[in-house]
Formats: sequence, C-alpha cells, structure tokens
Amino acid sequence: MNPYLLRRAQASRAKFKRTAVDLFSGAGGLTLGLLNANFDVRLCVDRDSACEATHHRNFPSIPFLKAGVENLTGPDVLSRAGLRPGELDLLVGGPPCQGFSIIGQRELFDPRNGLFRHFLRIAAELRPKAIIIENVTGLATLSNGAVLNDIGAAFNRAGYNVDCAELLAAQYGVPQMRWRMFFIGWRMDQPHRGGFPLPTHGRAGIGDLVPNRTISDRDSAGFVTIRDAIGDLPRIGTGETAAKYTRKPFAPYQEAMRAGTVSDLHNHYAARLSQQNITRIEFLKPGEDWRALPRDLLPAGMKKALRKDHTRRYRRMKWDGIARSIITRFRDPKSGEYTHPDQHRTISIREAARIQSFPDWFVFEGGNTQQYDQVGNAVPPLLARAVAKEIYRRLFATAAVEEVQVKSRYRIPALLGLDIAAV
Repeated sequence: MNPYLLRRAQASRAKFKRTAVDLFSGAGGLTLGLLNANFDVRLCVDRDSACEATHHRNFPSIPFLKAGVENLTGPDVLSRAGLRPGELDLLVGGPPCQGFSIIGQRELFDPRNGLFRHFLRIAAELRPKAIIIENVTGLATLSNGAVLNDIGAAFNRAGYNVDCAELLAAQYGVPQMRWRMFFIGWRMDQPHRGGFPLPTHGRAGIGDLVPNRTISDRDSAGFVTIRDAIGDLPRIGTGETAAKYTRKPFAPYQEAMRAGTVSDLHNHYAARLSQQNITRIEFLKPGEDWRALPRDLLPAGMKKALRKDHTRRYRRMKWDGIARSIITRFRDPKSGEYTHPDQHRTISIREAARIQSFPDWFVFEGGNTQQYDQVGNAVPPLLARAVAKEIYRRLFATAAVEEVQVKSRYRIPALLGLDIAAV
C-alpha cells in the first residue's frame, strides 16, 4: 500500500473504535490525520468561516461548530459530539500560534496564547484519556521558558501527565522541513507517557535534527523531494490558474496525492506578482537567493543587508531539495524559499498544499487570501496521522508501552505551580 495515501472521511462509524474531538480544527489537517489513524472524529470546532466551508466540503459527515473555545464548556462539546461523559478518548487542538512564533512579535501576553488555558479547561471538564496539543517550537523559549513551564503545570492541574517533543514533518513523509512542538498528555490514571512516533523517513531519530542547523545530504536522504511532491502539476504563470492535469504522476507521493481524482484540479493558483518581482525571479537559478541579484534589482531595504542575513529571501527552490516550512505568506518571494524551481512565480496554493501533504481531492474554500492562510496554518496530515496512530495503539494497551527515544532540547518540569491564567 502506498504509505502517503490519505483516504476521505467515511460516513459509517462501524469500524471506528476510539473517539476524538478536534478543537481549533482550521482547514482540517489534524482531523484528516485522525481519520486515517482510524479515529472516529465526532466534532470539529473553529471560529473561521472559510475553515467552516472547507470542512463541510471535505468532511461532510463530521459535525462542525463555528465558535471560539473561550465560549465553550465541556458539556457543550459532549452534546454537539453526541457523546456521554467518559466516552471521549482523545482531545486534540492546535491553538493559534502567531503569538508564539519566532516570526511574530513573541508577546507573552498575546491573547491568542491564553487559548491554551481554555483548551485545558475544556479537557479538565471532558476528562479524555489523552490530549494532544500541536504548536510552533518558538513557544519553548518564550519569556525564558515561562510559557512552557506554565503549560506543563496546567496539564498537571487538569489531571494529566505531559511530555513534549519537536517533530520534523519530513521524517514522517511530509515533503517539508517543518518542525512542530507536540504536547502529549495522558490522564493520570492511564499507564502511558509520551506517544511520539518513530520516524519513517531518513536515518535520524526524534531530536537528532533541530531547526536553524544545516542538515547534511546524508541525514536528508530518504525525504520526499520537491520534484516528487509537485513535479507533475501543470505549468502556470503569475495570476493564473490551471483546472486540469496535463501529465501523469511519476512518483509514489504524486500517485497518492492524486488518488481519488480524475482530471479536475483545484486550488492550483499562483499569486500575481509585480513585474519587478518577476524580473528578480527570472534572474535566479535554483538554489540562489537575493545575494545573487544585481544591486539595481535589490529591494531598497535589502541594499544595506549583511550577506549572512535573510538567506532564504527570494530563494528559488531546487527540484532535488526539500521544501522549507510553508507559512501563510508563501505567495511573496521575499518571505522565504517559495519560488518555483523553473517557473517564474511563487508556488501555487495546490503546490503548497501538496508540500503540506494534503491530497488533491481535498479542496480549500474561500477567497485566495483565506486559502493561503488555511494552507499555511495547517498541521500536515501525514504528520498528524503518524502521531495519531501511535496514540491509537496505546489506547488499546493495558500496560505501559515501550517509549521511543526522544532527544529533546526542552523538558517540562513537573508541578511547577505556575499559573497559566496569567498568560
């Protein structure tokens, strides 16, 4: 069986044995991963209207509640999910990460950060056997680790033991160097800890590869390349859309992404760029960035930049390379390495979705800006599936399961007594 294949949601729940609820569901990356790990996803919650439309398009059999979690209670969730107290096995969510991200302002008192508190408040009311929170790795160092400590203390107060680890999506079949922080909590009456899945791609273990360090060709061998991820998609120009495939898939990843589709192609739109940006892109060869541009083509703000800085700006992808982390601004060539390897444009919404491991049958609704946001903010479904499969396996185990070795730069001290309500 193709290891990259992700099936659609099924209306029948007869074969599902464990229940899950997805808060902050966004476009549905975590939900899709849960479904493909055989969880019965009983409810998704998000406050975004475009995400709601995308959910109804792709998960028509799963109830969706358009709401903010700060206004929800445990009984609300149970009622909407059709569950009784004690029936929920897994609660998952990826609270908005902008307040934590190293790209953002990293404000401790960003109100989005406090959504962790509401997530864990609901968890304490629902008492699921396990909890998963996914977020950016930047929160681990925010305020000298105070947020990480607060999160650990809040898990404990809610009645859960918790462990965290940075997982690299490329090590689980996602064609992208995307590190994410996963918190896995187990109710204190459960025999388990952790639940981080063994990598399936490359030779490194969890934590052997860390952000902002050069990754050798040997360590990235076996990762899905940009060519294998998007090389079969039609050529388009800036501001253009293609709605039909023009060639056959030539790699297992492409075959999996196109499974369940015939000829129609969705969301393959490339942002319209200024002629100045197109001229800059035309000048660059694969692997080159702003430092290869003539001075007269440099943006004014970069003419004084140091050569060692901003090394991903205007960088053109390489077919045999591994994509960088997809963000919401992947339409903008100065935001990072988002320029197509041989077409003079930034990658399309569908290409970014492929790099995030969303199959082509998964259609993003809303305007272009809303689609960029949904793709950039999503949890890669293949990464979500890997984590969910390991949790699913442990939910059936009556004794502690041998833990996968994790080399973590961060540890959560137990019972610190800090107050996450202050975040």
